[in-house]
Amino acid sequence: MNIAQSIQNNTLINKMVLTKTMIACPLMMTMHVNLWNVNAIKLKSLENKHDIGQSVECIIVMVQWITIFVYISLSALLPSFYIVVNIKQSKPFNTILYKKLICLHNFLDKMEEIGTAEGLEESTKTILNVLNNSTNSLLICADQYWPSVAIGIEVFNKGMFDLKKRNVKCRFITEVTKENIAFCKELLKIAAVHHLPGLKGNFAVNENEYIASATMKNLQLLSQVVYSNSKAVVEQHNFFFENLWDKSISATEKIDEIEKGIVPEIVAVIKNPLEIKNIYFDVLKSSVTEIMLILTTSTVFLSEENDGLMQSLIDASNRNVKIRIITPSFSNAKNEIDNLSQKNKIEVRRIESPFDAPINILVVDEKYSLIVELKNDTKQKFTEAVGSAIYSTSQPNVISFVTIFDTLWKQTELYEKLKDADNLKEEYIKKLRVADKAKDEFVNIAAHELRTPTQSILTFANLLKYDVNKNESIEAIYRNAKRLNVLIKNILDVTKIESNKLVLHQENFNINDLLTTVIKDYTRQLKKPTYKRRIKVYYTLQSEILGPDALIHADKERIIQVISNLLDNAIKFIEKDGLIRITLKISKGESPHANGYAEIIIKDSGSGISEEILPHLFSKFSTRSFQGTGLGLYISKNIIESHSGSMWAENNKDGKGATFSFRIPLIKTDLIQNSSGVSI
Repeated sequence: MNIAQSIQNNTLINKMVLTKTMIACPLMMTMHVNLWNVNAIKLKSLENKHDIGQSVECIIVMVQWITIFVYISLSALLPSFYIVVNIKQSKPFNTILYKKLICLHNFLDKMEEIGTAEGLEESTKTILNVLNNSTNSLLICADQYWPSVAIGIEVFNKGMFDLKKRNVKCRFITEVTKENIAFCKELLKIAAVHHLPGLKGNFAVNENEYIASATMKNLQLLSQVVYSNSKAVVEQHNFFFENLWDKSISATEKIDEIEKGIVPEIVAVIKNPLEIKNIYFDVLKSSVTEIMLILTTSTVFLSEENDGLMQSLIDASNRNVKIRIITPSFSNAKNEIDNLSQKNKIEVRRIESPFDAPINILVVDEKYSLIVELKNDTKQKFTEAVGSAIYSTSQPNVISFVTIFDTLWKQTELYEKLKDADNLKEEYIKKLRVADKAKDEFVNIAAHELRTPTQSILTFANLLKYDVNKNESIEAIYRNAKRLNVLIKNILDVTKIESNKLVLHQENFNINDLLTTVIKDYTRQLKKPTYKRRIKVYYTLQSEILGPDALIHADKERIIQVISNLLDNAIKFIEKDGLIRITLKISKGESPHANGYAEIIIKDSGSGISEEILPHLFSKFSTRSFQGTGLGLYISKNIIESHSGSMWAENNKDGKGATFSFRIPLIKTDLIQNSSGVSI
């Protein structure tokens, strides 16, 4: 068999395609040319015969490579070359040529390929080769259209399920959507699938190969793919995949959310004005049932109108979405507001006095809330006016702002009724103004109380990356998270109270034991070295009941909440050193059939209660300081009254501090006189 037939029949020629040959042969020739150049310098000096021999050998080898290059190139370009040219050369030359071809074959096998497959046929063939070459593992990261391509196109579907038959360990990352959910369920039959929202780009890696595509369309073959067997490229994309896998969630979890209509809970602080704007209008466009909007100034209203707020609201009303807007009364925005209020499904109410807090509150479908802080409300553009925002889908957060909106909405309703009435007494007007002022203060405080712990949590969480001693940062995060949790619980409690949905989990327990435990907890906190003030707590038990029992039938956690709130207030209003006296009176009933009652009295030596606040002390939004929301006493009084009890407060007769008391019914009725006192 001559060399031409050997080349034709051998698979060697199939592997050495023209492109590789044209690259590899010059590379081989270049190596020998470089060696010849080195020896050529020595030839000029004619120092020894050995150098002359090496140079001549290099020239011979280079001529051989040129012969191979020309021969292979003509073979690839002219298939008839084998027939037309009858190579009948000597056996030594055939042997040398064959050995050089074997050397070239080995060289080409070691070359790392990086290239592009163009066209549907070549791209599909390349993808299937990667699937078939996967023996141990295959990692695929692709966008939301990939599941339809992998499962919906038969040739790929067969290749994917063949992976499972060959026990190849596969993992897939994609974006699960309503449109591709059926395809994702099929993929779960093959391997583990994770969901990563907003995923862009497509790539896959097995043990030795990498493949990628920039674009992918639903249920369509790919027309271009990038392929590489470079070890560095494969390792790099393995690393990328593992990072994305850790940041993604199970596709099963996302499928369950979509099918059940569950909105994933998010609380995010956003500082990019453009991102805030996009979320603002995306949330408006997603509205289905109701939009609640509080605009704090007319400038903000007009600047948002310039960026399309008015049109977004009109579009929502055309979809039968109920829209309620609260905005200040300003003459420069009157026409725009009046035009908007004339639209169907849109109701606008004005607040007589503008808010002091530069915030904008948007609540959609009681599922989404966006609280936008305005850094410069004189600007006419949305992105120039806003500073930061808090976006949330967390139900407690959203409901708290629904409560704020409904409270303000009722206030505006009362205000409008008062304006229309001619015979209203001055006393009612005064009460309304006080309530209106309390409302403004509440919005200011609520905005501050929500923003401060949230910002602190973000700051200390960021410090954890660099802080060697992480305990202080962790403690600060816990303290601020606890503070935020209390605020949210208070707002939720107000909602439950006003809607008559406050549920009590009542049981029998000893009020003296509970009170003693709470006081000991507070005493330990006050004795910590980090606490700068010296506050003494003195507890007295005055009893008319036989034995140690002082049983009540009540919700233990709610009673602890009331006592803790009263103690927190007492501590807060003691500026330096001071004393808190706590007394528990257990008394017989006023009639023979009464069960008696327990009365808890908390007396402090603080600053006392303002005469202006005292008549409204237990109303919503009434507060004795610049801190707090003014909800604690309102909630406490309602909790006690729901237990058939009562609560009241007064300033101390010596002019120092205040006394808060509440009374709750007992169960026992065996009565005798008994009194004891103890300092804790």
